[in-house]
Amino acid sequence: MLGALKFFAALAACAAFLFFGEVFAQPLPRAVVQQRAARVDELFNWYYAAAYGTGVYRIGDETVGVLRAPFSYRLREAGDGQLGIRFTFPVSAALSEFDLTDFQFGHVRAAGLSIMPGIEVEVPLSERWMLKPFANAGPGWEFKRETSAMIYSAGVATVYRLPLGKGRRSSLGGKLTFAGYDAGGESSGLAALAGGGDYEFPIDMQIAGQQALLGMQLTGTVYFNRLEFLLPNSADRKVSAEMEFAVTLGVRKPTEFLGMGIDRVGLGFRRGSNGLKGLRLVGSFPF
Repeated sequence: MLGALKFFAALAACAAFLFFGEVFAQPLPRAVVQQRAARVDELFNWYYAAAYGTGVYRIGDETVGVLRAPFSYRLREAGDGQLGIRFTFPVSAALSEFDLTDFQFGHVRAAGLSIMPGIEVEVPLSERWMLKPFANAGPGWEFKRETSAMIYSAGVATVYRLPLGKGRRSSLGGKLTFAGYDAGGESSGLAALAGGGDYEFPIDMQIAGQQALLGMQLTGTVYFNRLEFLLPNSADRKVSAEMEFAVTLGVRKPTEFLGMGIDRVGLGFRRGSNGLKGLRLVGSFPF
């Protein structure tokens, strides 16, 4: 166990070095910077900050740290010819620093909070194949200038568990999402198609009395209409695609905590078009 913790600590240190080692700067006239800085509600991409998960991402000169708690309550298990129903209640807190030329911890320019209650229905198509329609909607608040937004997300996900032996397990997943936000004078909508794979295998280690599993995930997302970020100190950035590779350490039986089923923990390394970079805490297969 100690060896695994050292491994993940070293991995995190290397990732942080790579993540923060570059700065993408495109200077703009001072008047433009000041005008954009006064429009904090439009600098956020509210949906992306709410859906990203716990971690840090950077695009242009903007760095956003996100803390996300994916609370949920299962009303009914899927199986025996019946649908599964799960109420979701993700809460996301975002900390943003828009001026990296004068970055100071403790002097964060903007802080936001979003709450997106929703529902997910689990439709068993076979013993190994599940379809999951979902919908979420809720408010977001930016505290510095007391602005707000309405954020929404709806779509369908699917996951197929591959039959593997020798204690190994693997899954393939996909998701089609329609999402966006309305923040007063700024509205944004997008459609996204995501897909990926997950592979775990047993290792010679025990976690809480269970066989430990070392895993890898590779996921990718394509945006049909580009994900747009308006930044104060650089030109607008539009993201058309992103990929994430994650390394995880987990167990076979999930642990329930406040409605969340956690069966693994790991780090995801995200890269997208137009300079998007991210480092994210992974707690499950995202389909």
